[in-house]
Amino acid sequence: MNPFDVIVTDLDGTFLTDDKQIPDLNARAVRLAAERGIPTVFASGRPLRWFGVLDSLSDTHGWAIAANGAVTFDLTTHQVAQVRPISAALGLATAQQLRDRLPHAVFAAEFISGWGTEPAFAAHAREAASFRAPLDELVDHDQIVKLIVIDPTTRTDELAAIARRIVGDQVTITFSFVSDAGMLELSAPGVSKGLALRELLSDLGSSPERMIAFGDMPNDLQMLELAGQSYVMESSHPSVLNAGYFRAGDNNAGGVGRTILRLLGQQV
Repeated sequence: MNPFDVIVTDLDGTFLTDDKQIPDLNARAVRLAAERGIPTVFASGRPLRWFGVLDSLSDTHGWAIAANGAVTFDLTTHQVAQVRPISAALGLATAQQLRDRLPHAVFAAEFISGWGTEPAFAAHAREAASFRAPLDELVDHDQIVKLIVIDPTTRTDELAAIARRIVGDQVTITFSFVSDAGMLELSAPGVSKGLALRELLSDLGSSPERMIAFGDMPNDLQMLELAGQSYVMESSHPSVLNAGYFRAGDNNAGGVGRTILRLLGQQV
C-alpha cells in the first residue's frame, strides 16, 4: 500500500529552484509516484499562463491549481475545470476601501485570458499587461480570478496586516513573496489552495488525510493545514516555518523530490 494517495506541492520556492527550474530529483519523484498511481497536484499563486514550466511533466497526468485556488485545471490539456472568481462589484469596492487608507496603492487584475492593470501599475509589472484601464473599467473587463495590490511605500507583512484591518474577511488576503514594495493577492471570500484541493480530492475520491503537501509561503498555509502530512522548505516564510510542520530541506536541492522518494522507499 502506498504511504499516501495524492501529492500537492507549491511551485516557486518549493518545487522549483530559485531560478525557476525543476530539479531532477523532483521530476524523478513525480514520475515514480505517477507509475504507482499517485497523482501530483501543483498548487500555485501563478496565473494559468505561467504553468508552462511544468510542460516536461504534463505526461504524468496531474492536476493544477492556479491563482491561489481560484482556478483548477488539467495540467495535460490546460482545460479549465473550475473557476472561483471575484465579482466586479466586490473587487471594485475592496480596492476603493484599500485606496482610501493606502493612497499609494496600485491595482492589477488576473483573468483566465490574461491580466490587466491600472496605468500606474506598469512601473511594477514583470510583464506587459494585456489590458490597461482605470480601476472601474479594469474590474469589468472579464472574470477576475485574483486582484493584486502593490503599495511601494509599505513592506509586504505590514501591508497584509493593514489590509486585513481595513477589509476583514470580505476577501481572502494572502501573499507569495516578501518585498519592500509590498504586494498582496486578493481572492474571493473563502477561496484558497485548501478550498480548491478539498473540492478536487472529493472529485478524485480521496481524502485530505491521505494527501502529502509541500509549501513555503502564507498562501500555502490552508493546504498545509488540510493535508495529512505537510512539509515546508528551509527558506519558508517565518509564519510557515513556525507552524510546526516537518522540514523538507532546500528547494534548490530537490527537497520535495528527496522527501517523496524517501517516503516511497527509494534511495536518492
